[in-house]
Amino acid sequence: MRLFLLLAPVLLTACASQPKQYITATVSKAEPVFKTIEIHKPRQVCEERPVVRREAQSAAPTVAGAVIGGVLGNVLGHRSSNRGVATAAGAIIGGAVGNEVGKENGSEVVHHETVCYQAGTEVEYQSVVDGYQVTYQMNGREYTTRMARDPGPTMQVVIDAPSRP
Repeated sequence: MRLFLLLAPVLLTACASQPKQYITATVSKAEPVFKTIEIHKPRQVCEERPVVRREAQSAAPTVAGAVIGGVLGNVLGHRSSNRGVATAAGAIIGGAVGNEVGKENGSEVVHHETVCYQAGTEVEYQSVVDGYQVTYQMNGREYTTRMARDPGPTMQVVIDAPSRP
C-alpha cells in the first residue's frame, strides 16, 4: 500500500499528460496589431523675470571701507599677538560695510532671471505594436491566430496526439 501511495503522483502524471506533436505550417500573412498608449510627461514652464538690484557705481566705497577697517583693526590689536588677524578682520568688515554704503548710494540696475517650474503634465499618445495577427496554412486549411511576435515564413503548430485506449 505504501508503494502505491508513493507512486500514485507519478502514475497520475503519466496518465494525464498526452504527448504533443508539432507540424510546420506556412505563414501567409503576419500583420502588426497596434495599440495606443499614453505617456505622461511633466510640463515645464520658463519665464524671464526682471530683478532690480542696487549696485555701487564704483569700487571706491569698498576699497575705502577695507582700508579704514584695516587701520582700525591694526590700532585695536596693537598690543595683541594676533595683530595681523585683527588687521585682516578689520579690513574684511570695513570692506563689507563700504560695499553696502556704495550700493545704497549707487543706482538701480535691472537684471533678467529665467525661472522655470513644473506646471502639470502633458499627455503624449504613441502607437506601439501589441502583437501580430497571423494567418497560416496547414493541411489544406487556413487558420488565424494572434501572436506576440512575427513568426516569419513558417511556424510550429502543436497538434494534440490522439489519446491511447
